Amino acid sequence: MSEHGSSCRRNTDCNVPVTDVAYNGGNRTRKHVSVASRFGVLSSSYHYREGITVRNTLLAAAVAATLAMAATDASAATGGAATKSEIQAVQAQMQALADRLNKLEAANSSLQTENQQLKATVEQRDAEMDYLKEQTKEQRQESAQAAADLGKLKGADWASRIKFKGDFRAREEYIAKEYVAGKAPTAPVVGPPPVAATPNTLSVDDAADQWRTRFRFRVGAEAQVTDHAKVVFRLDSGDGDPRSSNQTYTNVSSEKGIFVGQAYADWNFMDGADLILGKQPLPFWRPAYSYFWDGDVNPEAFAVTYNRGMFFGSGYAWLVQENQNNNSSFVNVDPTIFGGQAGLKFALLGGETKVAAQYYTLTNGKGNAPFYNGNAFGNTTYRRNLNGTTTSATASNVLLYDYEVLELSGEMGMTVASLPLSFWGDWSRNMASDVEYDTAWALGASLGKAGNYRTWEASVMYESMDKDAMFAQFIDSDFAGGVTDADGWAFKAGYAPVKNVVVNATYFLNTINKDVYAVSGNVASGPYAGPYAEGRGMNYDRFQLDVNYKF
Repeated sequence: MSEHGSSCRRNTDCNVPVTDVAYNGGNRTRKHVSVASRFGVLSSSYHYREGITVRNTLLAAAVAATLAMAATDASAATGGAATKSEIQAVQAQMQALADRLNKLEAANSSLQTENQQLKATVEQRDAEMDYLKEQTKEQRQESAQAAADLGKLKGADWASRIKFKGDFRAREEYIAKEYVAGKAPTAPVVGPPPVAATPNTLSVDDAADQWRTRFRFRVGAEAQVTDHAKVVFRLDSGDGDPRSSNQTYTNVSSEKGIFVGQAYADWNFMDGADLILGKQPLPFWRPAYSYFWDGDVNPEAFAVTYNRGMFFGSGYAWLVQENQNNNSSFVNVDPTIFGGQAGLKFALLGGETKVAAQYYTLTNGKGNAPFYNGNAFGNTTYRRNLNGTTTSATASNVLLYDYEVLELSGEMGMTVASLPLSFWGDWSRNMASDVEYDTAWALGASLGKAGNYRTWEASVMYESMDKDAMFAQFIDSDFAGGVTDADGWAFKAGYAPVKNVVVNATYFLNTINKDVYAVSGNVASGPYAGPYAEGRGMNYDRFQLDVNYKF
């Protein structure tokens, strides 16, 4: 062997390749494989990556072991040459080691990635916890503030249970009527001093036309006391007239009066049934445009109403007037109305039909004066002293008859060309004994309903009411001036240019004193002795133009 070859076998740090250098080792010839050949597989499969400690450590150990094996083989070269199978075995081991290193590296890389993800997740959770803690703190503060505010508002909770509403109406009105002018005839009076008889100068003349501008204002509130009870009150303009809240613009712009129009409690004591106590709206159903009752009337006392399914009805007791005087010879009985209504409603011809029967009686009315401002409004009266005396100068007009009134009402509704159409009728009769003029009836029709934006309505009706067919204090105050013993037509039209604003025009073409003369009597003696009468079938025309605002 050459000196160079011997030197390389002795020096493990030699980097000179000895591949294919032949040497003799006994009877065998052996080729030494260079260090690079031993690391061929490892070198081709390994790619150095800085910073991976595990791989570097294992690789260094593998290199050291291989170098040791190479040195051992070199030192034993004289003993024999390495076989090819031995070299392949070493290469296989190195390949297995490289594969394991690659798997370890991949696993380590995966663990590092998962660790980074877990770290990021933990950091995110920490941030979320900090946010939630802050939010919880803020919510606690807000809850504390809300509790404090709620404590302040508990005393004002009633405000949420009160609803306000009202309306204003401006009216221009024209009235043209006839009246009885002149003087009734008189008998001569024997003196001293003697008074001559006077002739009859009575005649029916045209009254001066009347134009007046009026308004009506009403505002009220509804307070829900419990889930089933409420209290309602309303203030009305007017002069105290139970049938009208109108005020005329007059008297040098004087202040106008405000009165309590409604004040009542309503207890819904069962499904569909209510007990009403106080000054309340009319508690029964009426056909839409009937003038048998005035819608401004708010009777006083109590009522029970029922409306469920196809049945409806009511029972009521109204205190009309209280009469009290310490002197028992005075008339101390109180006129009172007791009444009730029962009705049915059902579908017919694509709409709803209602029919009802009502009966009421005015107790303690006959011989009494249950009148507003002393006016009987057409009911038959006679003169009587209510204070226990017989002096004619103190006599008052009192009712001649009782009022035991049966009323039958019906209304049939349907739809024509997308418009509501209804036909209705009213009939009543005073069932009390000895009443001569005792019947009233009315028929009417209406089309449309003004209320929403650009909607309209029109109606026509005819009514005839005998002098004592109904208790006149509660009949409509516009038709024929609000008196009985009248008949005629009423035409009405309405248009809503916007919601809650309605313009109405109404024309009444009526006849008053249709049966009984306005003025009548009898002269006992003298040149003009005999009965006299004047003023039957007089004309009464009335036109109203209204603008109504609701809020």
